[in-house]
Amino acid sequence: MFNKFKNRGRKFEDVIEDICRKIAEDERINAKISKRIPIIGADNTMHEFDVLYEYEHFGLQYKVALECKSWNKTINKSQVTDFAYKLNSVGNINGIFLSETKLQKGAKMVSEYENIKYINYSDFRKFSLSHTEKYLIPNYRTIGDPFWMFLNTNGKNFYDQNIFINETLYLFESKYYAIQFQEAMFNPNNSFIKLIGVSQQHLKDIRSFYNTHKINVALFNTLESDLSNNIFRFIEADLDDIDSMIR
Repeated sequence: MFNKFKNRGRKFEDVIEDICRKIAEDERINAKISKRIPIIGADNTMHEFDVLYEYEHFGLQYKVALECKSWNKTINKSQVTDFAYKLNSVGNINGIFLSETKLQKGAKMVSEYENIKYINYSDFRKFSLSHTEKYLIPNYRTIGDPFWMFLNTNGKNFYDQNIFINETLYLFESKYYAIQFQEAMFNPNNSFIKLIGVSQQHLKDIRSFYNTHKINVALFNTLESDLSNNIFRFIEADLDDIDSMIR
């Protein structure tokens, strides 16, 4: 009986790993995704995570640990507390608790207090299919390039093609947020506006144009935006910011 549940749990972890990999591929993130990874914590003991999602951006290393539960019973407080202890012991790591069942009241309170995101498995599948990767991202500057932007294919020159929204070139570090912006701000019948991935060469062209024409460049700010109310905030990018995007 124990082996049966263990095998089911391993299969569930395999599915979650595969979904994470597809999210990384869709968002063009160079992520390292591992299963059942032991890490030494501050208490000098090994702590194993079901799935570990790691990537580097702007020289910083980000880690997200996923706890995967394929149980029929609801998740109790001690199970979330154990996961929180592992996260706190290892440090500098975000936590996501994935389960096919709901959290009990005590478990929910612990997850909220410890800032652990709970996601139901069925919802996680929907998130991956709709390119929603926000739960794998610590903050608005954690998606690796290529960035995403809008191109006016009807433009006659670089300026007309790239800088046609409020005299500013807007860059998004997530395709999902760019799509939300597109749906809220653009006429769906406008076939000239295209969402494109920004290559390294395109970034170099943007830098060159920034130097010669002093154009406005802005990065989408996830933390200050409110997608539910179609409020989109951006942070002005200077030359140093643009240089940091280029490898």
